[in-house]
Amino acid sequence: MKALALALLFISISCAHTPTPKPIKIEKVEPGSFVGSDPAALESAKIFEWQRYYKNPPSSTDKAEMATQIQTDGKSSSISAQLRAARNALALGDRNRSKNLYTDVLKRDSENLDAQLEMTHIYLGENDSQRAFDYLTSVKSILDKTERPDKDYTIRYRYALALAYLKGKTRADGHKILTDLIEAEPSFTLAYATLAQSYLENGKVELAEFIIKRGLDQDTNDPRLMNQLGIMHLKAGRTTEAKDWIQKALDKDPSFVPALVNRAQLAMQRREFVLAENDLKKACELEPLNPDAYITRGILYRQMGKVTAAKSSLEHAMEISPLNSYARFQLAGLLQDEFKDKTAALQLYYDVLQSSDVELRNLANIQIQSIRDSRLYQ
Repeated sequence: MKALALALLFISISCAHTPTPKPIKIEKVEPGSFVGSDPAALESAKIFEWQRYYKNPPSSTDKAEMATQIQTDGKSSSISAQLRAARNALALGDRNRSKNLYTDVLKRDSENLDAQLEMTHIYLGENDSQRAFDYLTSVKSILDKTERPDKDYTIRYRYALALAYLKGKTRADGHKILTDLIEAEPSFTLAYATLAQSYLENGKVELAEFIIKRGLDQDTNDPRLMNQLGIMHLKAGRTTEAKDWIQKALDKDPSFVPALVNRAQLAMQRREFVLAENDLKKACELEPLNPDAYITRGILYRQMGKVTAAKSSLEHAMEISPLNSYARFQLAGLLQDEFKDKTAALQLYYDVLQSSDVELRNLANIQIQSIRDSRLYQ
């Protein structure tokens, strides 16, 4: 049971990540450029690269510098400075403060596309599709009345719209948009990765492999696609090949959190707990709002016998991702087995029954029946 539950997490690892940025110090932004991006590189493959990546998690000094800059930028009269503050707050894991800063920008400029698109991704990260669609509707309205909208904004809107569809019950619409983006922008490897991820989640491994390899034809160094090949091999039981591809992804980008989480999981299977703990510590520091990193850390601590730390990590995963059914399932199992709290576990298992993941719902049902049966004989 535990092995089957753990296997689910390998499938759900996100193909994209939001690395922690160094403090963004851009004093002047040319009209039409994406604040924080390289003004000379607005092609679709780079429009999401507005953050400067760390090879390792930021130090305490770096974080303090970012926090200080957030204070200064948040009070600035410059919209670009306030956007910078919102991004840095999000990078430090302060989602609520980031929302407030983006809201301040929109109070001053209700049609600011950067703020609206980035708020969309915040709500997508919270699985709040309705709020995400509210912002996307506004973005579309602005783009429709713009005579010549910048290409990067159009692509960013279409990509965010695809993600929103994938989060809801219209996965086919999301696939169609991603396919159109790939046809229009063959070098946009993030679209390949997102499309392949969706197919992997639905068990369409051969189709996912086709998409991944098409993406690698465009960019042989894309860590997202390498990591996905690792997941694909893992699903097929080819552990050695999986390990090789996941390591290749980290060789290209040592801060790619999904690959760090996957490497930690492989280490956990070999009971190399120190190696797994190091990867997960780095993953959580790089992306403090990544629930997969904290869920896996909770599973690791449970295997190590650190049940209090495991509970804390899983509870934190639920805080940053309230609708995450896998976090609830793992916490329920921990409460049931290690803390003997069947009442709390039962409520969490009932919550999991709302998940769209059929296999996870089946596992929850089995545990619910087990608790019910055990109470009959008490």
